[in-house]
Amino acid sequence: MRYVNSKTKFSIELGSLTESERAFYEKAVRQFRRNVDWLSFEEFVFSPSSSIYARRRSHLEVLRAPLYLALKDMWLQLGVQQGMIARHKEVRPALRRRLTFVARPRSRQDARPAAELPVAAGVAP
Repeated sequence: MRYVNSKTKFSIELGSLTESERAFYEKAVRQFRRNVDWLSFEEFVFSPSSSIYARRRSHLEVLRAPLYLALKDMWLQLGVQQGMIARHKEVRPALRRRLTFVARPRSRQDARPAAELPVAAGVAP
């Protein structure tokens, strides 16, 4: 099974989905085709009980999962269709400058690796 966005040509293989993930995906596709409210779709797809979080132990695993990538693309497409977000083929020059700007550390102490930075008391790592 493969997800393909006909407008953007984004495509991802979904053959590795479990039965529960496949059922969740098919339900999401039905909602997408019915053009449900963008925020309702977001709530369904990204809620804590969503199948995108099953079998995954880290944030990075979720972000790389084919199911997440397909659902995120559907969510974005739905937002474009409903006028909630705009699709631009090119990033405006002013925005491009902001996206590529990287702040330099203020001192050598600020340039330490994250593992060496002090952790505030009471804050979970």
